Amino acid sequence: MKFYEYGSRGLPVIVMLTGSFCPADTLEYLYSRLEKDYYIIVPEYTGHYKGSKPFSTRQKEAAKILDYLKEQGVDEVAMVYGQSMGAEIGMELISQLLKNRIKVGSAFFDGGPFIRLHSLYKAFMNFKFKTMIKQVQKSGVDGMMKSAFVKKFTKGDTRAMKPMLEALAKTAPNISEQTIRNETECCYTFNFPDMSEEMQENIFFVYSKEEKAFKSCFKYLIDAYPVANYKTLTGFGHLGFSVRHTDEYIKVLNAICTREKA
Repeated sequence: MKFYEYGSRGLPVIVMLTGSFCPADTLEYLYSRLEKDYYIIVPEYTGHYKGSKPFSTRQKEAAKILDYLKEQGVDEVAMVYGQSMGAEIGMELISQLLKNRIKVGSAFFDGGPFIRLHSLYKAFMNFKFKTMIKQVQKSGVDGMMKSAFVKKFTKGDTRAMKPMLEALAKTAPNISEQTIRNETECCYTFNFPDMSEEMQENIFFVYSKEEKAFKSCFKYLIDAYPVANYKTLTGFGHLGFSVRHTDEYIKVLNAICTREKA
């Protein structure tokens, strides 16, 4: 795993976690607007860069982040932020941080899958992801933007999502079939780690109602974390609000980081 740092040490710490198959700079449109006020740490998952071993598991990836934070002397994290699969790794990271007596102020998770699915469905999604990565490797971003899978994922808003897709295209040549299998397993085998009510009150989940992730997991999330904070939007694809309304999105992240705790 690689780590990228932005902002100045001594400022409140934000750990930002990307989605499946994405490099750290997928989140540049967010951390570039936060780095003047925060010390931001963005991991690049194992399996996403040249010479790396395959992606492992949600638990092992989170443990690597924990070890890095310990090495840096971090004893408090202002926010754990995660997109898509990064939200699931983020929940696991919170669990591990708290067990190691590292304080977590808040968390913000956008579009996380948060669900356990049967092996047949995981096999189907592994095939879809493998097809997408091969298409990117063969025809680049333009080819990916034309694919029905990506159009459905983004609710047809592929133009707005192009910068994120371009970042993913840089990672695609390094993605192995083992990494695809393991990330599919990570996405669709979530175990809902226990969270105290105090921690739940400081976790924020956001979805567009059109997202498949919302339709499949929202009920399970509320059952597992009944006192967490939930925000649902309409009219956006996966992560679409963060891209199309970035200024407003940043204001929300800032407000959560600087508010008095619940």
